[in-house]
Amino acid sequence: MEWFERAQEAERRQDWDAAIRLVSSHAECYSAGPYEHNSHLWHMNLPARAGRLAELGILARTDVHARRGLDRALRDRGKEAEHPSA
Repeated sequence: MEWFERAQEAERRQDWDAAIRLVSSHAECYSAGPYEHNSHLWHMNLPARAGRLAELGILARTDVHARRGLDRALRDRGKEAEHPSA
């Protein structure tokens, strides 16, 4: 089984720690390689799906994709004014 299949399975089980760990080791922001960049976007989406907004807020301080994910997650929850990275 490939790493991404294990990550998808962990995500289905909502084993967020395992999914984040598996995906993060293959993620690279603004990579020339499409798989690495897509893995980065997936990596930034996982904390939002897990409801780990504080963790995402820390990442959002330096990563535009995390910031967008955080903004979207807060908007979806009706909490736009509660930006943890502010």
